[in-house]
Amino acid sequence: MRRTRLAAAACGLAVLLAAAVPSVASASPPPKAANPTATARPLVHRFFVLLAHQNRAGLTRFLAPGFQIERADGSGETKSTYLTDLPTITTFAISGLTATESNGALVARYTSTVTGTANGKPYTPGPAPRLSVFTWNGHRWQLAAHANFNPLTG
Repeated sequence: MRRTRLAAAACGLAVLLAAAVPSVASASPPPKAANPTATARPLVHRFFVLLAHQNRAGLTRFLAPGFQIERADGSGETKSTYLTDLPTITTFAISGLTATESNGALVARYTSTVTGTANGKPYTPGPAPRLSVFTWNGHRWQLAAHANFNPLTG
């Protein structure tokens, strides 16, 4: 009888401790991409699709907390300011994507042709180089930085 009460008390204490201590989701180390380009391609595509659909909720999750964008005109924004005035993308095409990965950073460079509106102005620059940097947050890749460069000429 005493053992039964002791076991019941121990179970009750375990339940109380489990409820009192918040569970911490274990973060996984950054994955070592066997093919960084194959890993980056769907992430870059996802970014453009989220923009094309004006999916602020999806972008809020996809962009890293410290996200920054640098535009070809020299302007830039942080995550919060970027999300308030998203560009409008009508069409996009991505080509020549290549990527490298090291220590939880995945760097993709590529050319993108986009039509739409940015900063209230029509945006159709033609093929333009891009650079996107993704970081591993312990659970998934997030876009930490994105840069647009002037269109290719000549």
